[in-house]
Amino acid sequence: MNGESFNTRILIVDDEETVRNSFREILRPRRRQFAELDRAGAELFGDKQRERRSLEVFEFELDEAADGHRAIELVKAASEADRPYAAIFVDVRMPGWDGLETVQHIRTYDQHAEIIFVTAYSDYTIDEIVGQAGANVGYHTKPFAPEEIRQIATKAVYDWNKTRSLEQLIRIITRLRGDRIEVQSLLSNILHQVTELIGSTSALIATGSPGTGYRKLLALGALADDEVASEYLGELPPLTDGRIYQTEHSIYLPLHKYNIVALFEGKRRRLNSDRLYMMQLFLEQATQVVQNAELQEQVLRQEQLSAVGQAVSMIAHDLRSPLSGVISLVELMERTGYDQHDLERSFREIKTALYSVMDIVTDILDFTRKGELSRSLISSNDLLEQVEVGLRDIFAQFGIQSRIERHEAFTFLGDDSKMRRVLTNLVRNACEAIGSNHNADAQVTIRSDYADGYGILQVADNGPGIPENALENLYIPFAGSSKHEGTGLGLAIVEHFVKAHDGLIEIETGEHGTVFTIKIPADHSALNPD
Repeated sequence: MNGESFNTRILIVDDEETVRNSFREILRPRRRQFAELDRAGAELFGDKQRERRSLEVFEFELDEAADGHRAIELVKAASEADRPYAAIFVDVRMPGWDGLETVQHIRTYDQHAEIIFVTAYSDYTIDEIVGQAGANVGYHTKPFAPEEIRQIATKAVYDWNKTRSLEQLIRIITRLRGDRIEVQSLLSNILHQVTELIGSTSALIATGSPGTGYRKLLALGALADDEVASEYLGELPPLTDGRIYQTEHSIYLPLHKYNIVALFEGKRRRLNSDRLYMMQLFLEQATQVVQNAELQEQVLRQEQLSAVGQAVSMIAHDLRSPLSGVISLVELMERTGYDQHDLERSFREIKTALYSVMDIVTDILDFTRKGELSRSLISSNDLLEQVEVGLRDIFAQFGIQSRIERHEAFTFLGDDSKMRRVLTNLVRNACEAIGSNHNADAQVTIRSDYADGYGILQVADNGPGIPENALENLYIPFAGSSKHEGTGLGLAIVEHFVKAHDGLIEIETGEHGTVFTIKIPADHSALNPD
């Protein structure tokens, strides 16, 4: 049981040197070089009990003080050096400070040491000692047998170390900080921790006050019954000062803006001072965690609302432009006489505007839906042919030349409509990047090729390139700073669909233009007509 972190330090406080010497004879650690001799003697004389007992006793580290003042010096120094005593044996009757006064002073420096009063007289009752020195105390009368002292010291040291280990465990558990902790889940965990520490199966967490009444949030065991819970909540005192309240049958614990009620069950009654200290420590740590979790949830809600507001604002702005055009055309048609030629032109413009609206809606649905791909065998040549037909209006709208380059053909399993959407979004982005002030040589090129087991699709433009500060957020929704039309979801959708096809996307950009390269696992195809 001995270990580097196991505390076996004991302080003996007695004004009689003979008593201190007796403690030292009983508790001082045996020298290791005599261990073999002890075992040999035990075998020779048949003293099996002596051998077993000597091997079980801790190697105690002892200090001693002849009066209370010296004891305080030692306790203070031990606490400052972070080497506290696990147990302190104190004589009740001493000159100057008696044992009880000495312990009261000790408690100002060390709240946790196990105290054992040793005396031949009953100067104080047990209730007086516990009331003034704390509940983690023992009481033993002189004269004492060596085996009794060894047992008492061993138990005190063991209890001290067990309590400190549990205390450290509580600190570790309650110090945990998870991302986006849900307060409800956290409260449930705390409730179970409380029942473990108290040794109960019945507990509840409620919110409210005596004035407004209490509302049960979570409950275990008997307190899950509403009538039982109401009975105990009706007796709940105002928990405003952070104190823990105990009755004969229950304990009331304050936790931030919540209240915990737990029942003592079986033979367990009221917690001693050491257990109360652990509960107080646990509640302090848990309160901090709950506050942090609430703050995280508040920040998360604000971020979500901000993101939703930004998205709705951008989408509403993008929808307003084409819809306003449609409304204006319809109103103009109502006010003026239109010939057949004007009607055809207006209908084409209305149709173009409505397609633009549908593109925006499709972008939103494509980004928000996480459905599986509808896979079929796709030929690169067929894909480019379909894209070329669908993009004619876009190229005409921007007045930009288009070029299609088919090299080595390939086939792959994929979603035909989504891959067309990928290329359409890249081409539209390229046309927007070139802008309205392009020259006559402005061009967007779509290429297909095959190499090393990958089908390659490229969209290249000879525009001004993408600013360096925009590259980091290129695939983040609504982050495009140079967008004039669309939802800002185009490249986010492109990346999502490419990854869904187990592919990858690369980008090269500079002052002479930008090239997006998509690589998708594919097979070489003999369908190339060239």
